[in-house]
Amino acid sequence: MQTVQEIPARSEAQLEKYLVFQIGNESYGMPLLQVQEIRTYTPATRVPGAPPYVLGVINLRGNIIAVLDARTRFGIEPPSEEESTVVIVAQVNGKTFGLRVDSVSDVLEVPMDEVQPPPPIASEATQRFLNGLVQVGERVLILLNLPEIFDLTEISRWTSAA
Repeated sequence: MQTVQEIPARSEAQLEKYLVFQIGNESYGMPLLQVQEIRTYTPATRVPGAPPYVLGVINLRGNIIAVLDARTRFGIEPPSEEESTVVIVAQVNGKTFGLRVDSVSDVLEVPMDEVQPPPPIASEATQRFLNGLVQVGERVLILLNLPEIFDLTEISRWTSAA
């Protein structure tokens, strides 16, 4: 006679922490474990031939990192020069990048079993930036696919040419 081992039921869904930030009126999230720091935006040094969504490079404690503009990357009107923005410094596939966003609001625990795939309303190019959507209170949080946003192949093409 075989005994069947019962698997204990999970009392809680798997939770992952996300840093929540805003671009325009929308809320986005990136895995908190990939966030290194948040800093005030200071103008970056432009690099000739860089894609339009790359603001340039900055010196972060002796390391030169690329800073991308989230608005330009997502096809959203850039902020006016008077608006203050912040840079989220993140680790993606062993590389450090900066992402300029409008503001950072909080850290949320997201139940991963409630994440839904993005609806097919965006272009394929934009769809690849999204990992999913989740309802958090009254707002929908857009979870980002950082390796696609920080396209290492495209960025390495212009950094090696610079």
